[in-house]
Amino acid sequence: MPDAPAQATATGPVAVGEREWWGAVRPAVAEAGRKTPNLAPPIGLRLPSLGLSVRIVPVTVDRDGVLEVPANPDTLGWWRFGARPGQAQGSVVIDGHVDSATKGLGAFARLRELEPGALVLTESAAGDLRRYRVTGRRQFPKAALPVKTIFSQNVQERLVLITCGGQFNEDEGSYEDNIVVFAVPQGA
Repeated sequence: MPDAPAQATATGPVAVGEREWWGAVRPAVAEAGRKTPNLAPPIGLRLPSLGLSVRIVPVTVDRDGVLEVPANPDTLGWWRFGARPGQAQGSVVIDGHVDSATKGLGAFARLRELEPGALVLTESAAGDLRRYRVTGRRQFPKAALPVKTIFSQNVQERLVLITCGGQFNEDEGSYEDNIVVFAVPQGA
């Protein structure tokens, strides 16, 4: 994720920062006061067009304010202080690795292949299945990642999937871009 100064606004997180070679997002938001409806958190994500079914674990921010990415590249992270699937408003943000220097390809290795119209399913801890349709896929240079848009909680429910992409910069030890997929509830 890009390096940017931390800023907080009324519309949600607006800062990002790089933590390790795979990158991480730094939402600048007061997490303790965030209220969520009584919906079960997501525990699984399926991308049928890519033959992918992955476990999701909740993530928060570390003491530096950087959004955590699960250590296991085969697991995805759901920003637990953002929206939950089924919530009428907000971005359900899920991040994951494109790859790992020690473990190979990550869960989101093929995210760049997800096309508009593709089905995305989330499963909650209560067994609820939510269906989303991809509306767009973008590749952003890390320095130009639109974090206000990605993390906005002042939008109709949507799903945002994030990973690294573009060229790997050996000198920096990180990818130059981010792949971001946007999806809305099916029928919306």
